[in-house]
Amino acid sequence: MATLTGFLTLLTFLTFLPTASAGGKKIVYELKQGGYWEIYAMNANGTDVKRLTDTQADNRAPHWSPDGTKIIFVSERDGNKEIYVMDADGSHPTNLTRNKEQDYNPIWSSDGRRVAFVSDRDGNQEIYSAAADGSQPVRLTRSEARDYSPAWSPDGTRIAFVSRRDDNYEIYTMDADGSDPVNLTQNPAEDGRGFHSWSPDGARIAWGTDRDMNRDGNWEIYVMNANGSQPRNVTRTKSDEQMGMLIWSPNGQQIVLTTTRDGNNEIYVMNRDGSGAKNLSRNPAVDAQPAWSPDGTRIVFISNRDGAEELYVMDAEGNHPRRLTFNGSEVSAPRWQP
Repeated sequence: MATLTGFLTLLTFLTFLPTASAGGKKIVYELKQGGYWEIYAMNANGTDVKRLTDTQADNRAPHWSPDGTKIIFVSERDGNKEIYVMDADGSHPTNLTRNKEQDYNPIWSSDGRRVAFVSDRDGNQEIYSAAADGSQPVRLTRSEARDYSPAWSPDGTRIAFVSRRDDNYEIYTMDADGSDPVNLTQNPAEDGRGFHSWSPDGARIAWGTDRDMNRDGNWEIYVMNANGSQPRNVTRTKSDEQMGMLIWSPNGQQIVLTTTRDGNNEIYVMNRDGSGAKNLSRNPAVDAQPAWSPDGTRIVFISNRDGAEELYVMDAEGNHPRRLTFNGSEVSAPRWQP
């Protein structure tokens, strides 16, 4: 009878265990082990954990290609920061930049044909793009100031980025070939030093700013039209509001963020106009770096609620949180496979 009871208990557990494809095929993330950051991937339910890099050097900032078959990342295996790409299983790692200077901050174009990145190969931080195989590198920005954090528009025609060319941080957009740079924020405050993010339809950009610092002394999240018009504070609290890894829900109707409005770092979701704010994590620990699953039903995040920083997943309403990793070490940058 005891054996039968145990079997039924196991059967019940397996029945309610999320499938590997629930909310996305795989989750890629970075894990610090032995003093170095390495890249791992696992099924969305935490099974089939696989180490994708093993170089005794930092390998960080993994991003899935739009078709989910490749992962781009930054590696220091050559003694400096280079941009690499590998297959989704970690095979065939290839150095795309092959430059003695620092190359980092890579991001795929929406069609997967090109990669934008930041490099100081010309003496200061500029934005470049290259074909997905590393060929045809093109310098996109030409400013003596710092230009960084490129983000492709969903249709691939524009790139949003942050620049200090106006003696403060501003958000710009430019055509994919670097032409027609436009200052969208035009404010003496620091705009865009955190994450900035296009809405899925390309109609809006959300970003972090301290332009209300004199009022409340904190960072807020703003949303504006893609041409810079109608900027609007959508958080309006006295706490520090920060963006997640992927701020917009897949349908573009909600925004996920981290905030200290409850006295500790919590994950919130709200409608894109700031209404309907809801605490999803509801835990006294530090909860951060939320990222939506491709179907919008789940959110992966990082928490130290069990002592160490680990990956967790919950449904989009904040229910059924579940721990995915058991490393006792630092983890960061979780992203769902498209």
